[in-house]
Amino acid sequence: MDNGNGVGSNKVKNGKKGKLDSSLESKERMVSKKVTFLGDRMDNENARKKAKKSEVDSSFGGKEQMVSENGVDGKRFKRPKKGKLDSPVVVLRIGLEICSKLGDVMGAIGIFDLAKKEGITLGQYHYAVILYLCSSAAVGVVQPAKSGRSGTNLDEKSRLFEEHSGELDRVSQTLDDVIQLINDHENSKGRTRIEVGDNVKEYALKRGFEIYEEMVSDDVPMNEAILTSLARMAMSRNDGDMAFDMVKKMKDLGINPRLRSYGPALSVFCNNGNLDKAFEVEEHMLSHGVYPEEPELELLLRVSIEASRSDKVYYLLHKLRTGVRKVLPSTADVIEKWFNSKTASRVGKRKWDQQLINKAVENGGGGWHGQGWLGSGKWNVKRSFVGKDGLCKCCGEKLVTIDLDPVETERFAESVAKIAKQRDRNSNFEKFQKWLDYYGPFEAVVDGANVGLFSQRRFKPSKVNTIANGIRQMLPSKKWPLVILHNRRITGDKMDEGLNKTLVEKWKTADALYATPTGSNDDWYWLYAAIKFKCLLVTNDEMRDHLFQLLGNDFFPKWKERHQVRFNFSDTGPVYHMPPPCSVVIQESSKGHWHIPIASEQDSEEERVWMCVTRDKSSKDSQESINVTEESGQKELSGSDFGTKNRQKTRHKHTPQEVHGSLRKTLLSSLPIKQDTILTRITAAEKLSQSIIDFQI
Repeated sequence: MDNGNGVGSNKVKNGKKGKLDSSLESKERMVSKKVTFLGDRMDNENARKKAKKSEVDSSFGGKEQMVSENGVDGKRFKRPKKGKLDSPVVVLRIGLEICSKLGDVMGAIGIFDLAKKEGITLGQYHYAVILYLCSSAAVGVVQPAKSGRSGTNLDEKSRLFEEHSGELDRVSQTLDDVIQLINDHENSKGRTRIEVGDNVKEYALKRGFEIYEEMVSDDVPMNEAILTSLARMAMSRNDGDMAFDMVKKMKDLGINPRLRSYGPALSVFCNNGNLDKAFEVEEHMLSHGVYPEEPELELLLRVSIEASRSDKVYYLLHKLRTGVRKVLPSTADVIEKWFNSKTASRVGKRKWDQQLINKAVENGGGGWHGQGWLGSGKWNVKRSFVGKDGLCKCCGEKLVTIDLDPVETERFAESVAKIAKQRDRNSNFEKFQKWLDYYGPFEAVVDGANVGLFSQRRFKPSKVNTIANGIRQMLPSKKWPLVILHNRRITGDKMDEGLNKTLVEKWKTADALYATPTGSNDDWYWLYAAIKFKCLLVTNDEMRDHLFQLLGNDFFPKWKERHQVRFNFSDTGPVYHMPPPCSVVIQESSKGHWHIPIASEQDSEEERVWMCVTRDKSSKDSQESINVTEESGQKELSGSDFGTKNRQKTRHKHTPQEVHGSLRKTLLSSLPIKQDTILTRITAAEKLSQSIIDFQI
């Protein structure tokens, strides 16, 4: 873009309130200097204003807070003024936040025990953080909150956890211990995953369920983060039913489950080989508008392969095709395992209506038919590349390009225009639409800001001109592409200089420049123009920010792949990376073959590795023979079926030598034998080596 409730109250038991207040007053004098980092490092704009105690207490009382996507949901806690720790509530809250940042499960459990000891009522936020840390430790790996800072490395953390586990009753027994925890980590930096030992895992799991029971007895309301943590603890006990029950409970509480909520139950069922339960989880996900991503689909794929469920594997391959497009190497290995299995070689239609298959491919937009496995026999699985001509270098099959059809294009353009108008001022976007109707069509659109700012902070019109002129030479009409720039890029003293002014005037004269007005987002302009004219879009913008996420995944990924042209500069001039010669998505051909792109860090599609999956040649020949004999009412297999994996008893009546002799005799009697032929050379070689050359046709 370039545009120039309260749960719980802060109660202290009557018998200990005076003692606590006295302890805090003396402690404040002693540590006031040590805790200055609370103001220097952790204050925000609002916390610098006068913080009233009532505000602190109310923020403590029940608002959820998400420390990170791993923790709990809500707003950031408002910290007290620099050096002020005048409430045990504040001390415990800050201490717990530090534990969350450090991934310190033992410290968090200690704070819980201290709160119970001192009679301090805990709220939803506290339980969410503590249970998240307990559930992480129970699984074996604690992931500190993203906002956390930790100066210790993995080995140090593991050692500290083991030391803690040896003296579990000595963690955070007083408020002074919590303050010391805060001070000890004043300068800690960085983040890391923390692996824990078995004794800590067992303790965290045991205490986690105990803390949950306390939460229930205190009538603290649940949220998605807490229930997900409970599901993870159930997973560590290999209790998939309990983990799934936690998700089901969300509906009763009016809570929307998230993808992470389903992970524990799905993991247990898949790892235990319980296919029916695993797909029950997937069905529940879909019914609540939650869609599995590649990790979840890989789990389902593994359990389906182990259960030899070819129908589920086929279903999941198409799920990967529509939702993932290209797969990770780990997923590719699982897919390869399937195609190399005996079950995969045995399943498939022996007869099919090719016209029906072709019609299904056409109706689906190309690249798949969805009619089930075609053919039978062994699969050949190889890693391959796709050339600039779109041909697989292994099997020679032409892979297809899958673009939006006219109706989809129109709907996509309308959705972009609708969003742009909602965010624009003074009907500016409508004026742009009219301008396009008058000056269009264009064969290419250039994201001027992205090009002009390439590899430097200063905008250079000369770069825009170089890229625009270069792409113009590649267009059929040689017409100038449409350059879209924010109006501030073409005004000002710098733009009045000789060369810059000349370039801008040249674009204007060619009716190839549109300056977006102040307050407008030029992203919507160049995107809409490229969609409207079904033309190329020259930009290195990955189009991944929240604005483009508004477009969803129905049309955008498919359109982007077929229309975006990336660029860079070399010593010899501009270099263009045109759209790939085929759609980089799992493809199922009308012949029943599969081509699966594997994700990598390589930008060049020429270097992308594909998995090429075809039926074994002898199996295909056998398939053709089976189709012919079945249609003619014959039951015998032709000679070309030898060498396949068909288990019919008739195949075992002859030895390979007998088959070879019969086949050679048939060929010799049906062909005119010349003095020097392949067959005579084979015969001579057999005599010389005193052996029989065995081969498959």
